[in-house]
Amino acid sequence: MFNLLKLLTDNSPSLTGDMKEWFKQYRPDTAWNIYSDYCVGNPEKANDSFSFVITLKHDTDKNFSEYIANVAPKDLKKTRQASEGLISYLNCPVAFSVSFIVERESKLLRDFITDDDIHGFCTGMRELIASWSAEPNVDEVYWQRIDDALKAFVLDVKRKNFNAKLARQVLLTSTFAAFIFLTLNKLKEPAYIRWITDRDAMFEMYNEVAFDIAFILFLVARSYSGEIIDPNKPKYIFAYPFMDGKTDYSEHVRLPDYLAGLCADIKLPSMEFSHAKFEQIFGDAIINSTNNVIIQMLGSSEKITARRLVFKS
Repeated sequence: MFNLLKLLTDNSPSLTGDMKEWFKQYRPDTAWNIYSDYCVGNPEKANDSFSFVITLKHDTDKNFSEYIANVAPKDLKKTRQASEGLISYLNCPVAFSVSFIVERESKLLRDFITDDDIHGFCTGMRELIASWSAEPNVDEVYWQRIDDALKAFVLDVKRKNFNAKLARQVLLTSTFAAFIFLTLNKLKEPAYIRWITDRDAMFEMYNEVAFDIAFILFLVARSYSGEIIDPNKPKYIFAYPFMDGKTDYSEHVRLPDYLAGLCADIKLPSMEFSHAKFEQIFGDAIINSTNNVIIQMLGSSEKITARRLVFKS
């Protein structure tokens, strides 16, 4: 997964430049939100998709939720027409999105993320955690929890009924999130980042270790970059709907829901859509956009390719 993360970070100058320009008016050391949603494994869709919407924390959660609930009271799949108000938010100065289209034929990059690769990666993560845990003044309870989760992951890989597809989804989501963390951290030096994801089976696996894997990938990649200004920042908060038993983030994840739905639906290279609502989102949020970015991932046993798709009118 480190190789995939390096591929993304080494080949994203246009994305980084656009994000830098889009957010240039906002000072460093502020608070940011990242909302994510996914459309994976739907046989009626053309692609698998992973969407992340980055927003400056510019208002209260209550006001934000009320606005989204008013302009888009339903998820995209439950409505026949896309919300102009929600699309407007995707285009506003406080928001920037990155969506990943993963080629369906690659089966979530199966040739690149084999069971042996998964086993080796999790084993390597455990060795890394062991070395970090030996350092003075560390949170041993936290790192032990992650190590226990990765141990269960490692043991599961060798079981007959191992769900390799879901495991690849975990690792891809964590890697894409780490890429977003790194890019935002480099450009805006956040005080904290709150990642809110839609509720999904992959986040319930192994004691929600998908969050932790993303965090560790970020820490390792940041250390290699040599760009650590404050090792204690950004602070991270991770959440999904009802993770704490009471908080419903349905409005928060409606932003990436629109983009994940679009990216799963679009047929490439023919540019066909199954419904007019997707054409509306594509036309109003993607064409000529510099703040709603789509990256296509193509994979085979020989190589993985990441390329930005740009649509102009």
